[in-house]
Amino acid sequence: MKKLFSIGLLLVLWTSQIQAQQRLSLTIPGSGTVATQEWVRAVLDSALGTQPPIVPVTPPVVISPTPCEAGPEIRSITNITTSEARVQFHGKNVFGLDFQISKAGQVVRSGQIKPTSSVIRVQYSNLEPGIYQLKLAGNTCTGSDQKEFVIPGNESGVLIPDRTDPGTATYELFMNLTGFGYEPGSQNGLHHDWPERIEAFRYDWGYGITGIRLNIRWNEWEPTQGNFTRQGLQKVIAYCRARGLKLSILFWPWRKQGDGFIPEGHYVTGHRGKQHEIETDKRMGSLASELMNAKLYTAIRELSAELSSYEGAYYLSLGTASAEEFTNPVVGEGYGGAKEITGFEPVFQEGFRKFRLAKNLPYERPYIVEWENGAALDMSTNLGKDFARFISLTLTGYFENFTKAVKEGSGGKVLSVYSYPDAGSPQNAWYLHANFASQAAGADGLFGTDGNDRWDNSRKLLVNAVNLGMGKISMNEYDPFDLSSDGYCTGINLGQLEREFEKSYAAGVQVIHLSMSYCPAEIRGMEPHLRYLTKYIGKPYVRPDRPVTEVSITPAYWQGKEIFAPAWTGSNYLKPVDDEFWGDSRRD
Repeated sequence: MKKLFSIGLLLVLWTSQIQAQQRLSLTIPGSGTVATQEWVRAVLDSALGTQPPIVPVTPPVVISPTPCEAGPEIRSITNITTSEARVQFHGKNVFGLDFQISKAGQVVRSGQIKPTSSVIRVQYSNLEPGIYQLKLAGNTCTGSDQKEFVIPGNESGVLIPDRTDPGTATYELFMNLTGFGYEPGSQNGLHHDWPERIEAFRYDWGYGITGIRLNIRWNEWEPTQGNFTRQGLQKVIAYCRARGLKLSILFWPWRKQGDGFIPEGHYVTGHRGKQHEIETDKRMGSLASELMNAKLYTAIRELSAELSSYEGAYYLSLGTASAEEFTNPVVGEGYGGAKEITGFEPVFQEGFRKFRLAKNLPYERPYIVEWENGAALDMSTNLGKDFARFISLTLTGYFENFTKAVKEGSGGKVLSVYSYPDAGSPQNAWYLHANFASQAAGADGLFGTDGNDRWDNSRKLLVNAVNLGMGKISMNEYDPFDLSSDGYCTGINLGQLEREFEKSYAAGVQVIHLSMSYCPAEIRGMEPHLRYLTKYIGKPYVRPDRPVTEVSITPAYWQGKEIFAPAWTGSNYLKPVDDEFWGDSRRD
């Protein structure tokens, strides 16, 4: 009876919402069967086509983060180890950060940071050496940035002795990555032309070269002011470290036209008004511009600091000429057509006006002698001599500024090298660079590229005589034409290579460079000859003991004649002296 009452009550409750005119037939289970509440609900739902009342649920309120006012933008990643890195970022009202570290597209580490300044420590569990991607994303506002970084290996196999100490220095063979060397966005930071050539030097007994010299243009290192492609250079360092190769850099101060670095009146300009350029859109700032010197100083300091993070760092050099040496630039050099002597931009001529004024002399425009596709400064007059002196002062100041930045950035770890195209030949009349006594005084090493082809390789030994006469580390170079090549990959005289290199090392050259470009087949063919030369390469350096002859650079400098060759016997060193060069001018 209680059972039937319970069922009835349940039916009343469930049917209270049914309109009065609806009729419902319901069959209760037979005797001995218990009709549960669940059974009744199921039957009623089926019969009425209704569901129990749904209680509305209020959805949670989700507040989406607003965009960050600025950033986060990763500025630099430094002090990198296998478990942490120092990251400088820019952001405004960024109070929380999520970080992800990826390798080959896969996230390998992640975490969160609450920054208290623009410099944060990103800590992670141990990672193997290699190339990684760091992503920072705001978690209190929306915004993100990512940059590559390199975790260096603990072992490199590169041991750099004191390169200025004859007791520990070693003979070296470097390959120059001429023209296009640096490509910061590539996998290894190198232009695609070069890795195949470098790997061609990998013989069964090791690499035939001991290092590479990388060509870096200013606009590649600092695309916009204050932003440097550090990770690109770190990729090159990782590449060299893995192969036990030393790394040197030629800095070539080209800027993209219109990038805002060079103000009007400060572009290197020739005597006919044409600007010094390559590739139609690259320009160079005046060597006499204090503004450009200040910008150059910062770029070199940061480059030297980054390079010095590698235990295999060797030297930094500076090039202003189209052929990558350090000279007073010549417009059109190496490209055919008319040549122009530079130093005629307004800021340079204003400096020369002040130079003349200090001597109580009026300003006059220097006279340039011209001939078909050629030009030179007329130094037969006092005006021409004064302009040559002012150019020498300008080159001296520019290189001193460079050297100071190299030393400050690297803490003295990286060498400063002065690179020049000839040892005082008649072409000094347009390069106006041969006063090494002043211009190269602060350099650690001198690198002479003199010698045009197979017929004048004695010039390679002449530059060595000048380099060692000044007490510097001696460097020279050989390109394929010096070794009897008639064109790219047409073959070189390998026997000549062996003989010339041995003569250079025996004469006291410490670093020989392979310049321009040898093809991989030629490089592979060098193997037995470079194996023979391992009697020098990588072995302790010995400076031959020879007498030093002092050579006054005038009057030959003024006359466009050979400066050093007449005093060279083949068994002496040559020390340039410039006292008579200055006349009544002050060098400071």
